[in-house]
Amino acid sequence: MAERTQTIGERIQFKRSPDELQVVITQQIPRHKEAIFFAWIVALFCALFAFIYLWLTSPSESDQRIFFAVGSAFVTFFVVRYGKVFLWRRMGKEMIRIREEELTIRNAIGSSGRPQVFQTDNIRKFGVIPYDFTKFGQFMDRAFWEMGGETLGFEHFKSKIRFGKQLEEKEAKQLARVIEKALVEIPKRTRAKKKKAEA
Repeated sequence: MAERTQTIGERIQFKRSPDELQVVITQQIPRHKEAIFFAWIVALFCALFAFIYLWLTSPSESDQRIFFAVGSAFVTFFVVRYGKVFLWRRMGKEMIRIREEELTIRNAIGSSGRPQVFQTDNIRKFGVIPYDFTKFGQFMDRAFWEMGGETLGFEHFKSKIRFGKQLEEKEAKQLARVIEKALVEIPKRTRAKKKKAEA
């Protein structure tokens, strides 16, 4: 079977060959949401510069200086956090690969991002993560200014691994079927080839 690119929805592309599955989930958001997000980042930067200026120009050892120092640290936290999310939305992608007897998950921003490697024999309870929009935490995780909202997951020893950020339920179910099939077929084919080579 020749390797060919297929799509699920607008964000998921995958290639499947007998020996490998490669999945790429892009993280881009609509232009109007990106513009709102960018405006929010600019506003945070303006607030940070204002706090730093007022901190440096306040009388030393005054309550105002302490307040603006704490404020600068507080705003810096949000600038870094949401700056990272903005880059994720511009250049980020989740990369999933099943090859031989390993599943690899990598959250990449550009060319950076450390892969996580899991042995397929140790993967248990793979499936779609139920989403309850009435739970505030789950609802917020799926906001476009967050990096969470994973829709697929499995257990690997005592760890719960999650991926497939902010996919629609239909997309998550389709992708789950593709990955489940590959988790069975690819390791099985690998083991069969090893036995044949050893014979």
